[in-house]
Amino acid sequence: MDLVGAYRLSRCEVRWSNGEVDFPYGPNPEGLLVYTADGYFTGHVMRPDTPRLSTGARHAPAEETRAAFLGYIGYYGTYGVDREDGTVTHRVLGSWHPNWVGTDQVRHFRLAGADLVIETPAIASGGRSYRTRLVWKRSGLQEPNESDRIV
Repeated sequence: MDLVGAYRLSRCEVRWSNGEVDFPYGPNPEGLLVYTADGYFTGHVMRPDTPRLSTGARHAPAEETRAAFLGYIGYYGTYGVDREDGTVTHRVLGSWHPNWVGTDQVRHFRLAGADLVIETPAIASGGRSYRTRLVWKRSGLQEPNESDRIV
């Protein structure tokens, strides 16, 4: 159950307690999750169809900024694995969401071959609860093009 490696996202879904399923990053989300051998991680998920900002800068109209914020999640830090509980704890050093910085984000995980399934504990929201489930694939990572490499 060695998590070390890089994974591409293949599915991200929100499963509500009433049985509904939502896809907050669309039907074909993009994402990358990396666990290093020395205990660091970084994870990113995005909605690939998020409209570009009209300004070309970080400051944009409120509705564009909102869509950009809701169409992306990313954070990084250190991690620890509890094999007995089947959990990985992400100790957040930096995040797109400022409330996560300095917190421990516990996730249930299952590793089967090249597939890594990560799921949040139940989260209460508006009288209901949900779990976010992400399916990652270790195989199939494309090597960067030679022109993408920094020398």
